[in-house]
Amino acid sequence: PREVGPALPGRRVAPAPAASLSSSLLGHSMAMRRFSRLSRGFALRPPPSTVAAHSTVMAAAGLGGAVGRRRWRSAAPLRCWSRGKSAEPYSRYDPLHAKHGPAAETYVPPATEARIRSLQQQIGKAHAAGKYDEARLAAAECRELALSHFGPDHPVSASAVNNLALVHRSLGERERATALYREALVLYRRSVGAEHQSTATVASNLALLLRDSSVATQPAAEGATEEDGELGGRGWTGESSADGATRGGGGGGRGGGEDGVAGGGLANGGGGAAGDALQEARSLLEGAILTRRRLMGETHPEVSLGMAQLATVLRAQGDLGAASDLLERATEQLDASRFAAEAQAGEGAKVTARLGALLAGALNSLGLLRKQQGRFAEAQSLYTRASSLYDTCTSTSSPDAVVCRHNLAELALAAGDETRARAIQLDIVRRVEAGTERSAAD
Repeated sequence: PREVGPALPGRRVAPAPAASLSSSLLGHSMAMRRFSRLSRGFALRPPPSTVAAHSTVMAAAGLGGAVGRRRWRSAAPLRCWSRGKSAEPYSRYDPLHAKHGPAAETYVPPATEARIRSLQQQIGKAHAAGKYDEARLAAAECRELALSHFGPDHPVSASAVNNLALVHRSLGERERATALYREALVLYRRSVGAEHQSTATVASNLALLLRDSSVATQPAAEGATEEDGELGGRGWTGESSADGATRGGGGGGRGGGEDGVAGGGLANGGGGAAGDALQEARSLLEGAILTRRRLMGETHPEVSLGMAQLATVLRAQGDLGAASDLLERATEQLDASRFAAEAQAGEGAKVTARLGALLAGALNSLGLLRKQQGRFAEAQSLYTRASSLYDTCTSTSSPDAVVCRHNLAELALAAGDETRARAIQLDIVRRVEAGTERSAAD
């Protein structure tokens, strides 16, 4: 049998009986397993006395060296005994699903977790139903609750701020929405970093709002009353926020953006505040596209969506050539993605419909550009295909479908075909009335 205990110079420790050794080994192993369970989620290391006793018993049992070190690392691999502010949370990006919290001062009770999740679901439902005042109250409470319990440097807090910005934008309160989007962008950069999908999503949200605000302050170009449809809208996965007001989740999210269309006609970017806002929107979208390319690949629908959104900003600045190139590439990639989704039965109808709606938005924006270039025949073909996709993938009375039909009517008027324009306008009225009746019935 091996010696037990520290072998000091000039001193020999009596060997331990086999039964005593087995009992000590069992006891220390159970203690270490218990400590491993208790330390889960905390940056803890056992006291030195525990480490020394464990090492002694492991050496006596012949489990020293590499084997013992591997077992020790698997049992308690974390950094320090302190439970102070230096300890990391159990889950940096998904705290609502963590089983064990970090330090006591940042631990969120289950009741608070449930309330935040419930508020996120309320925001999504109320916003989808057009009940923006109700959504604003829930979003404001969610923001205050998240900031007070998680602190500002946390993705749940950033998500709550982004959701509140979305509601204010839907209410037409652009200045307040812009300030909140800027706040959310700062929080995301501090909590998850600049190279993260959620950061790219909020940057896109802010860019689209800056684009719309700058366009609204400019005089519309003569005859330019068309509108961009889905490209002012949500990400391809259908969430209406960076981290899921509609999913009811917290933490790092994917996809998203927001509802809405770019109102009014698009004139050249010009200078002054409007030009500065468009330039900032362009820089934000270019950065978001680079991030998504690195994270998702060149042909991902989020990348195609970002390219189409950037094209609308370039068109507003008067750079029609660059806008045309981006829209052509975006439509090709979205068409290929939709074809691939249709070929895979496991993708589901919702993904295929979502890709179809995004493709329709890109076709509608390309039609706007072709009309601005005087290529009316191409514009009519693009509008017609976009309208058909909207009817198939959304509904005949959806806002994007109505906007696309309106663009078709404006094109007919520009071409001098008032009869056809009048017929399209009457069709729009019927669509809106039918949608109103369905909503009242529901």
